[in-house]
Amino acid sequence: MFRKLLDPFALVALAVRLVAGERSRQEQISDLRILIDQADEMVVYSEGFKREFVVYRSSKPKDFDELKSAITLKRDGGPFDCACMDGPEIALKNKKEIAAVWNHEGTAIGSSIWSGDWENSDPERWLRWFDTRGMTSARELFNDLQFEQKKSAADERRWLETMPSSLKSLWSKTLSQYNPPSNFPDLKPLNAALLKQYPDTNERIRALMAWFGSGAGPWSGFPGYEEIAQKILRQYPTAELIGAVDGRSLNDEEVEGAARILGSWTPIPDHTPIPPGLRQILLDHCLRSSDQDKVDRAKKAFAPDK
Repeated sequence: MFRKLLDPFALVALAVRLVAGERSRQEQISDLRILIDQADEMVVYSEGFKREFVVYRSSKPKDFDELKSAITLKRDGGPFDCACMDGPEIALKNKKEIAAVWNHEGTAIGSSIWSGDWENSDPERWLRWFDTRGMTSARELFNDLQFEQKKSAADERRWLETMPSSLKSLWSKTLSQYNPPSNFPDLKPLNAALLKQYPDTNERIRALMAWFGSGAGPWSGFPGYEEIAQKILRQYPTAELIGAVDGRSLNDEEVEGAARILGSWTPIPDHTPIPPGLRQILLDHCLRSSDQDKVDRAKKAFAPDK
């Protein structure tokens, strides 16, 4: 077996870039630590945008020493710019402010030294510095964001698992074309694949409704990729959407998808009435939700006429 050899000049160039990147990172940390050593007071603000609230103030040498130890940076983690609200923010002072360091969602550290944020290599060590001093908001935000990231990943996995199998090979390309509001994927390949997998219109619609009913949960403020299933379903007249589910034994995902497409969206203006029995099934399903927006929309769409 032959192994392709790398150009020796390319190896040298790569090594130079890595050394330069490491030196830059270490220099940034070194410069900041020098300024921390020069500071005789730190003032910590709840956030850095307006600095309205002071949450901690200290001149204790231990606080400065442990702050230096808490700051770690990933080799290729920055600096980067983010319009997010950062905090807490630590102002380092010696008669006047000489530097600032701030928390960015627990996963990065910002500083006036490197003009932005830089991913940290040890979030736990960084957050522990705030915890020890009673500033728990940084940890709470970090935990909330970690929970949301895990939930988002689980939501997307469920979405992909429920997707009609004929669309899975097309999904990556479809997503690459999705950039609302200007660009939206071409639905023709998706429609062709669905037609091949589900020649029967009713089966096709129910499969799409099960997919659409397996999203993150909200009918408003949902992940953008869910709009693709919505767009496909919107191609069908209301009468066909209703006919595919009325009088059928439906699973929870199909009921959710039917309620979502018929209740959270104003259909093509053919004003096809939803049969009373189906309306009651969709309403009962939605009333079990803790999402008040969904409940309100369902009441408006499916409540019996007075």
